[in-house]
Amino acid sequence: MSRSLALTAKTPLGGNVWAFTFEPDQPLNWNPGQAIRIELPHKHPDTEGTKRYFTITSAPFERTITITTRLTESTFKQALAQLPIQGTVTLLDPPAGTFVWPRIPGRPVVLVAQGIGITPFISLMRQRQHDGSPLAATLVHTNLTLPAPFQDELAAIAAHHPGLIVHHETRPVTAAHLLELVPRLPHADVLVSGPRPLLELLAPPVNLPLRQHQYDQFTGYGADHY
Repeated sequence: MSRSLALTAKTPLGGNVWAFTFEPDQPLNWNPGQAIRIELPHKHPDTEGTKRYFTITSAPFERTITITTRLTESTFKQALAQLPIQGTVTLLDPPAGTFVWPRIPGRPVVLVAQGIGITPFISLMRQRQHDGSPLAATLVHTNLTLPAPFQDELAAIAAHHPGLIVHHETRPVTAAHLLELVPRLPHADVLVSGPRPLLELLAPPVNLPLRQHQYDQFTGYGADHY
């Protein structure tokens, strides 16, 4: 399976974070929170190559594919930054992934994101708001600087959904701090999105059972530029 995605917009989101919006050459279906793998051939690729996974930022009802990334010095990211409007990338696989909104009623929902790990939550929230689904959750988003990517959009969503509580942090959140922000954490369904060390938040003293959390890993980002 391969399809062409044509770039229709580049949007700066602060710092070195950009959103890239693509129009599929054929209608594409996916679930909010899923990811895609794309290929962008370019001259003299570095050891990271010409292919990347990205979680989709846009919601399915939008019909376009938006990915959000920090522009590092990798040849792939630089080629993406220089891609002209109507330039194309190749979608190598159908959207995939099981990072979805918890389906068990009654338990609190906690969303924890670091940096651009916020992207699957934007997709999930946009779709739930579009569908008129409940948006009762606590979001903890840590980013080195404020305003964080999508901070204004999150504020607008929260204004229409009193059950959505949003915390913005400028330093990595510890397990102890997370428990202070969300005392019900041990009894919650928790979705964690970001670099691998973020998952340690659910280790002791939290010790959250596997059945109560999902993890969406963002690779290739060091602690100094997530």
